[in-house]
Amino acid sequence: MVRILAAIVTSLSLTLSGCATLFTSDSEVINVTSEPPGARFQYGPYTGTTPASIAVPRRALASYCNFRKEGYEEKTVPVVTGIQGVTWIGVLFPLALIIDFVTGAAYELEPPLIQTTLDKKQG
Repeated sequence: MVRILAAIVTSLSLTLSGCATLFTSDSEVINVTSEPPGARFQYGPYTGTTPASIAVPRRALASYCNFRKEGYEEKTVPVVTGIQGVTWIGVLFPLALIIDFVTGAAYELEPPLIQTTLDKKQG
């Protein structure tokens, strides 16, 4: 009886929250760097000066990052997100898989690094 109850509780846990939601943090620490250092960046609602580390909720991962520094051309860098491997455990529990994608817990940057080299302004 105890085993059956444990199996039911485990199944409900995985069904009512996604696998990525259960096994990973809800935010990702991303390192932002530039050459030369000291550039201002904007990644979604997050801003700072390179080099920096920012903790970004997985549901807020953006698709690009802007960099600017006096004397250098402004640059927009595309940021590619992927799907965390643990998310695919949710295939066994379709509702859990849907929850991971809806909440954003399924996504990650691999590697968790945004970097660029800025070009000097001409003239």
